[in-house]
Amino acid sequence: MPRKRRKSKAQPHDMTAWEMIFQAGRDYFDDAKDAGIEVDEYGRADHATVAEAWQRLGAEYMDNWTDKHAEPWALREFGQPAVWRRLRRR
Repeated sequence: MPRKRRKSKAQPHDMTAWEMIFQAGRDYFDDAKDAGIEVDEYGRADHATVAEAWQRLGAEYMDNWTDKHAEPWALREFGQPAVWRRLRRR
């Protein structure tokens, strides 16, 4: 018997819900959709919504980012998150 699909416990304000969108620009694993973030049929969230989330969560994402070979989509699209920029100047 097939396994029951479990709903993600991520919430719209959680980093888990935004990680794939920040990395690739799309939600490939339905974490954002399951968390209640509206995405289109291709897994893309509204540009303004992603920009706001990037300013709010981007510093935390960049602090935990380990794949130094590929630049995150959100970093290319929106630049350095405001808080991260301030912390790195010290």
